[in-house]
Amino acid sequence: MNRFTILLPLFTVMAYVPAANAYTTSLTVIASANAAYGSQSYDADSNVVNSIDGPSADSVNAFYKVPNNGEPGSLSEIYRSSASGFVSPGVLKASASASATAYAANVASGSSKVSFADNFKLVGPSGRNIDLTLTYLVSGALSGTAAASGTVQLSTGDRISFTENGYTPRSFSCSWIASCTGVATFSVPVNTLISLDAFLEVGAGASSYFKPTITESSANFGNTGLVYLGIADSRYQLQSGSGFSYAPVPLPAAFWTFAAGLCAFGFSNLRKRVIG
Repeated sequence: MNRFTILLPLFTVMAYVPAANAYTTSLTVIASANAAYGSQSYDADSNVVNSIDGPSADSVNAFYKVPNNGEPGSLSEIYRSSASGFVSPGVLKASASASATAYAANVASGSSKVSFADNFKLVGPSGRNIDLTLTYLVSGALSGTAAASGTVQLSTGDRISFTENGYTPRSFSCSWIASCTGVATFSVPVNTLISLDAFLEVGAGASSYFKPTITESSANFGNTGLVYLGIADSRYQLQSGSGFSYAPVPLPAAFWTFAAGLCAFGFSNLRKRVIG
């Protein structure tokens, strides 16, 4: 038997195995709008995207309308929902919305979950551990029946998580720390490959059963979910598998000059008004 024929499938499989330092991104978006779940009175859309060494992004929508049999040409119920997401190393964005017209007895819902996996080393003089500041910056908003949650996890066991919904405000939890606000400093080993995994998940639902007005819900986290890594010891450099620096982008010096000038101008006008 030809040995090349046997080895060819093996080579094909090996060609699709990602490099050890590759990063991955993933998202799942789901939208549904229904007047009778499981029957033809139902609309839904969903998608799953998985990428290696590249960002992932997608959006879906669902729309279902129920004709009013008593008034031809009019509608008695309308359900809408949508979900979207974007993810790349250090950046997670997710949004979902849902609405149902007055007295609409069933449910519209949307959900989005985005995640990425990367790895990094703190490269420098040989030693044991140094302090690493991990930040999970979250700045989204909820309305109606909606919820959001997320986690940043290191292979060292260090973690930052948050949850919030329409009944409870946003709260963070951090490994080994009694309370935190999305920023925590952990002791991690140097010159050692450390994996970094993060996700952000949001959902929204709407039903107007026995309600005389439209019901709307949203989870808008489309500009949030930023992950930063900071090192106070200048002898060490962070090297990530993705090449992303995970460092906060400072505002340019021109911005601060402009801001200072604006404040001075405002103070000058205020002083003139007070004196006058």
